[in-house]
Amino acid sequence: MTARRPHSLALIVASAVPAFALIWSVDPWMPVILGLPLLVFISTTTSSVIKLPSKTSLAVLAAAIGTVGIASLLYGKHRGATLFEWGLMQISEGSIAASSAAMLRILAIALPALLVAGAISAHEVLASCAVKRILPDRVALATLIALRLIPVISSDLDETRQARRANGRAPTPFAVTLTTLVIAIRRAVRMSDVAEIRGFSRLNRTWSVYRPLGIRDWILIAGSVVIGLSAMIVVGYLGAWNSAIA
Repeated sequence: MTARRPHSLALIVASAVPAFALIWSVDPWMPVILGLPLLVFISTTTSSVIKLPSKTSLAVLAAAIGTVGIASLLYGKHRGATLFEWGLMQISEGSIAASSAAMLRILAIALPALLVAGAISAHEVLASCAVKRILPDRVALATLIALRLIPVISSDLDETRQARRANGRAPTPFAVTLTTLVIAIRRAVRMSDVAEIRGFSRLNRTWSVYRPLGIRDWILIAGSVVIGLSAMIVVGYLGAWNSAIA
């Protein structure tokens, strides 16, 4: 028998821990103390479903880190000795620390999310939200349909551009968007009629992909939260805590 795959909600909670933990302190140690153990923990407990990030996502991440790092380095809060100054640009010991902290924080937040992103099922998340009454059934269904139609709308955009070129008309952004919007509205009306005929509006409907959280899912959630709290305690104990609120 194959091992039970982690629940999508557990993956979301585990990957969101850095975002909630790092908002309290802007020191450069918190991302390291939190990020490395969390990455190892998530990789170990979800090794059967995680995938390495694509080259495109890594390139976007590198660009974001570089932009934030350079901006913080040149225009961040200046403290300590000034190492370089030219016009509005100034590099000091404080700006180097701020730049390092900003880049490490982005890495600590983005890497866990990229690892589990491919294993998260929107259908499973919305089914759990509907069954647990977090969202009304209609809202969950509408959101799921909208997510499923994103590739279809993208295909409609391409087909509309090609059709306008074939007719000798310029595929201007406004014309292409307007035509695609009309197509999307007509498709939505047809889908709503079909959903109503098939009884999608009835109460207490059955969601085929719904499943409750298992023991391994709770271990994944609890372990991630413990790692986040432990990192905060360690940073406070080391005296490196730099409150982001005060």
